[in-house]
Amino acid sequence: MVKTINPGLKRLKLVVLDANFYWTEQLFSACSDFADILLLRPLDFRAFRKGYGSYFIDFQPQAISEGVWEQRICCPPGWLFHYWPLTRRFFAYLIRKFQRDNYLIFVYSYPYYYSLVQELKASSIYYNIDDYRNYWPGRESQTPEVEKLAVNHADLTLCVAHYRASYLKQECRSKNSQIVHIPHGCSPEFMVEHSLSQPKSLPAELQAYSRPIAGYIGALTYRFDFDYLAKVAEKISDVTVILGGSLPQSSDGSVEWWQGVEAARRLPNVHFIGRVSHNRLGEYLQSFDVLLMPYSLCNFNRNACPTKLWDYMGTSLPVVANNVVPEVNQWSHLLLVSGNPEEFASNIRFALANRHWRSQERLDVAKAHTWKMQAQKLYHLLEKKGCLSCQSS
Repeated sequence: MVKTINPGLKRLKLVVLDANFYWTEQLFSACSDFADILLLRPLDFRAFRKGYGSYFIDFQPQAISEGVWEQRICCPPGWLFHYWPLTRRFFAYLIRKFQRDNYLIFVYSYPYYYSLVQELKASSIYYNIDDYRNYWPGRESQTPEVEKLAVNHADLTLCVAHYRASYLKQECRSKNSQIVHIPHGCSPEFMVEHSLSQPKSLPAELQAYSRPIAGYIGALTYRFDFDYLAKVAEKISDVTVILGGSLPQSSDGSVEWWQGVEAARRLPNVHFIGRVSHNRLGEYLQSFDVLLMPYSLCNFNRNACPTKLWDYMGTSLPVVANNVVPEVNQWSHLLLVSGNPEEFASNIRFALANRHWRSQERLDVAKAHTWKMQAQKLYHLLEKKGCLSCQSS
């Protein structure tokens, strides 16, 4: 039974602006053990219509699980910049209405939201998931400066990537002790209970493919290095390479990147299977012999914490990656990290011949990094930083 808001209940409130990304929702929903959570979901009217099928605003929080509510907000053109003074007042109204007379922690996930901090009686967290400088065309030079303000106004800055945390510590030296790294969590529904000695049976859709299978499921955009993968696949012609995800389009990357896509498509052992629904991700990942992470060298990957890293670790199966993502490189003692396609292919061979290599260690790390565990780490950080000192009993 999902509880409703009780205006008389004295409990910590935590409001997230915004919670449109899966990982943002997962982390802060997991905080419902110690707070009532409101996930604000503002979207430009075009994206809103595409996602929800119509135009509307939730004027009241909608309960979605125990202790977690959401408010979906269809926004007009210019809501974030041109009309921000009006938008800010509206958001502040919604937040105060949820807060009532309770202690509040306000989480903002984009730097331009920082000015709301001054309108609220709350502790604040800046939740950084990326280098935002290219998110808003024409504001590439302005956004890093606004981000410094976002960090300086926050009581705590959370970065999902260690690389990004290090960068912000250099840019905002006076706030070093308030900038911390908490990576994405592992989803328990995609995890195995015990480390696997063999991969699980292939889903019905993959039964026609021969083992061994080296697989990847995720975005097949410019962030995926197809040229690198093609060079690897050529060296392991007896291994089936499965790529799951929306089929790549030429508009997803550069001309050179698209040439890599075409090179991969020409190989007889590389197969594109299309999009895999999120609720079946664990079923697919746990059936592969080896899991692949061949990422491209780009700003996004440099600043990213791939959720794939944690989805993969939760299977306990061997993971082979290239070395371009700093967050992945931090786990090189548990993953087979490769410096070039030749080493990548060799590591796939090693993984197939040594299926138990570090399998239990990977699973142990995944269990220590579930979303619930990450939320507990956040709670202890808030406690340590004194952000809970005014919490009503």
